Order: sequence, then structure tokens, then C-alpha cells
Amino acid sequence: MKTKLLFFALILSFMSYAQFQLNYDANMQNHYHDLNIEPAKDGSFDVVMAGNLFDASMSAFVPFVQRLNVSGSTIWTLTFDGTPLAKARIFDIETIYDMVIITGSIDVSGTKRAFAAKVELATGNLLDTIYYEIVSPNFNSTALHISYTENDLDADGNLNPGFVIGGFFSNSYAVNTNAMNIGFVIRTDFDLEPYWTIEIDSNAGGNSDYDMVNNITETNDGYFVTGASNDNTTSQQAVLAHKIDYLGANVWDASYVMGNSQDVSVDAYYDTATNQIYMLSNYSVTHQFGVTTIDNATGTIIPALSWYYTNNELNHYGFTIMESIADPDYLMIVGYDRDENWTDGSGNSYTSQSNIFVLEFEKSTGNQVGDSYQYLVPHQEPVGDEYNFWNGQMPLIYYPDIATIIDVPGAFASYFEVGYRTHNSSPFSQANLFNTLDDKRNFCDRTELFFIPNPLNKTDVSAFSGLTPNQAFPFSFTTTPISPIAWDCESVLSIEDQGSIQESTLYPNPAQNVIYTTAVNASKFTIYDSLGRKVSNGIIQENKSISLETLKTGLYFITVIDIENNSQTFKIIKE
Repeated sequence: MKTKLLFFALILSFMSYAQFQLNYDANMQNHYHDLNIEPAKDGSFDVVMAGNLFDASMSAFVPFVQRLNVSGSTIWTLTFDGTPLAKARIFDIETIYDMVIITGSIDVSGTKRAFAAKVELATGNLLDTIYYEIVSPNFNSTALHISYTENDLDADGNLNPGFVIGGFFSNSYAVNTNAMNIGFVIRTDFDLEPYWTIEIDSNAGGNSDYDMVNNITETNDGYFVTGASNDNTTSQQAVLAHKIDYLGANVWDASYVMGNSQDVSVDAYYDTATNQIYMLSNYSVTHQFGVTTIDNATGTIIPALSWYYTNNELNHYGFTIMESIADPDYLMIVGYDRDENWTDGSGNSYTSQSNIFVLEFEKSTGNQVGDSYQYLVPHQEPVGDEYNFWNGQMPLIYYPDIATIIDVPGAFASYFEVGYRTHNSSPFSQANLFNTLDDKRNFCDRTELFFIPNPLNKTDVSAFSGLTPNQAFPFSFTTTPISPIAWDCESVLSIEDQGSIQESTLYPNPAQNVIYTTAVNASKFTIYDSLGRKVSNGIIQENKSISLETLKTGLYFITVIDIENNSQTFKIIKE
């Protein structure tokens, strides 16, 4: 009986937050940037968000890590100061057991060094910290990705748990594609000490060198590496598609170019059932993204399962590819739109960057599944940082993990995404945490998108890899707690976007067979059950009534829409 009560309490907790959009202000006059999100893996179903807080000029920054529960409430938030080292910056996080693992770069005596650190998930306490010197002390290095791994490295029949870290090293301190840039992968033990390090490079021609690693996906027999390589003839940026085994040895390379300027692979999903890799890439020539499917055993690209997407707009770029909640035959892509303009129902005009969009597609066809949505949030990317997403047409190097899934077996599963908002009362970029269910909708402002798959056109290029020297050195962080302020999108949009419908109510509540709205210009309604599934919709009658006769007893969410397309969502109970 107690187990049933606890399970019911968990369901009620989920119902209370069913869909939300929370905005976070660090209350420190800072820009949020480089936002990543991961699920906690300690059985709590919390999420961890991390990134960096920049000053107004985007010249000084401090990394932060924040743990939140599924309703979006903060459990703890800490910043990390690298003193006596300097300029610590987080680019990726991983969660495993009761820990958060962070990685990025830190300044050591005027040289950038890739670093990794362990943080206790329950408290944020620092457990272990190491930086890496790759090849020699003369090279700068930056880590862009970290993930947990375990396999038998010494053939003794026992697993060797640890981490794989990817990034790039360079003879330039600042990001500079005219310098010498080389990708790297480090395999560490669980204490972050390196087992081996490889470099990934190409025979770059011309004056540009884009070689780098931004993501690593484990397969059944090795690691698939994404990032950028070079077209050896034109020196334009090419898609990196490179496979190494568990000891770092080269297995195969399927790198290619499709565009006329910059191409980059950013993430991948490994399908264990088919032994295929679904690689997410962005293309300058199409101003869009695409999926390339590769046979993991041979490195052969499968043309019938590879495509790039187009729609009636430009500048949508994928950041994360992951499994679908709805069906194992589908995958999800989450990304950012470079620029968007819209007018709300009250006539207010907006211009925005880094709006999150979501696409669900069939693995077998590339066809869009259901509706795709873009969440409309006012935001302008702050200028002045070398990892600004939109310094050019699209990010050339850095693609953080901006989406994840929280899955409670037998109860619910939900998508979480992180984005940005620049509110008109503040010039600073706030963090935006979205929660959407299996229909991909968010109850705040959004627009529908439709993506069409097209056959992939490519020209092969070559990237190669090999072992390279690496040393590890301990150092220490100083942590400082901060208290971000959160508000939901309804309180923000009630001021900017909505109008009188935000002041309306539904009555009676609880209700039996009919419920009424007080909204003056109410036009239509949609009803969702407690898991976010649409169960009814229709036109609101002249007496402002909404029929509940077909609904079973339980909790529901009713979205009421007025004649100007403003909306408000209410939680009601059907008796």
C-alpha cells in the first residue's frame, strides 16, 4: 500500500509541472552562455544544467553548475573559480551515479589547458580536478565533450570504468581557424587519469584548419567521433565521421563535405538493434541540418537512410540527436534557429536568435513525425565572445548538449531543453528551461515547422588519427553558492504577449460534464490529459461552455484560445 501511495505521489508531482518554461536570472548582472543539460543518474529524476556566466562586455566569465528537480526548482547552484589559475570555462557535463563531471578549459600560466573535474551530485562539493597537457607545454587545449565509458582495456576480463574527453589543441590561444588546430580524444580512468590520448587531423590545404572533436558516441566496439575536418583541396570545413576502437586505434573514416563553405558534424545516436550510427550535421550550403546513417561495422554511409532537411525558412541548425519517447523507430533532433521574426496576437513584434526547435523523424525515411515546433522566446546573442553561436552563419566548433529525457519507468517520460531569453527589462541573457511531453509542444509561445528530407550529396575527404603524448596535473577550484531567480513564461507573457485572456478563469473546478470560461473573446479549446496527450478540442459555445462529457474522471489541462490567438492553460479536475 505504501508503494502505491508513493507512486501516486510521484504522478501527482509530475502532473503539477506537466509542461512549463522557466527563466533563470542569476541576479548577478550576467549573461548565461554555453548551456548544457543532463539528467541526474542517482534515481532522483532531477536535471543538471551547467554553463558560464559572463559580464556585460563578454570578457570575464565564471562557470556554474545547477541542480534542479523536475518542477524546475533549484536544489543548489555553484560557481567555480580557478584561482590561482584563471579563466575556467565549462563546455560540457556528464552525470554518472552520484556525481557530475565537468570539462572545459582553464588558463595555466598564460596557456589554455583542457580540464575535467568531479562534483558531488547531492551537494555540489568538489571531489577531484585535473588539467591536461597535450603533446607539449607549448600547445593550448580545450575540451568540448565528456562522457562516461566502461570497457576492458587490458584484456583481463574486468571492465575499466572511466571517461572519454574530446576537444582540440592549437598553437593559438584564441580560437583561430588560420592557426594549426588538431582534434583529440582522451580515455581516462575513473579518477580522470589518462590511459591514452589520440590526435585526429587532416592534410589541410589553403589557409584554414578546422580539425577538432566536439562529440563522442560509444558503440558496441569503439567510439564514433564527430566534429570538423578539412577538405584537403579547398581547405573548407568538412564533416568529421571517424571511428576508433577502445584502445584509440583507427578503425575507419567516413568524413565528407557537402557544402560550399562550412560543414560540421555535431552529435550522433547509436542504434544497437541495427548496429547503425545516425550522425547529425549542419551544412552551410543549405543553411540547415541533416542526418547521415553509417554502418558501424564497415564505416559505409547508407544513402537510403541519409538526408538533409529543408523548409520554408533558413538557418535552423541541429545541436542534439536522441531517442524518441514515442516510438523506438523514431529519433528526435533539437536545435537552435539563428534568427526569427514574429508578431503576437496583440501586435507586438519580436526579433530573436537561438530559439529552440524540435523535430521528430522516422529512422527509415527521414520523414517528419507529427508536428515540429519552434519555441518563440525574445533573445539576442551577446557579441564579443569567441564561441558566440552566430559570429558566422552557424557555430563552427561548439555545440553543447541542449536537450535530454527524464524517464520514470511506468509513470512518465518528458523532454527537457535549455535555451535563452533576453527580457526587455534587462539587457542580459537569461537561461530558459523548457519541459515538453511526447507531443513536443510547450504551453508557451510557439510556431509550427515542417521539414522535408532530401537525398544527401557528398564528396569524401580523409581524416586520420594516432596516439599522442599527454600528461595530467592536479589543481583546485574554489566554489561559491549563488541563488538564481526563476519565473515561468506565463508571468512574462502575460505582460508582453497575451492580453485579457490571462485574467480569465474556468469554473466550476472541479467540474462534472461542463465547464465555463470567463474569457471575453474565447474562441476554441484543446484538452490534454495528465500525460500531455490531446484528448479533445473544439469551438467554445456562445454561452462560453466547454463539454467534458467524453472525459473520464481525472486531472486535465485545458488550453483556451481567443480570437486573436492568445492562449491560457488551466488545470482542472473532472469528477
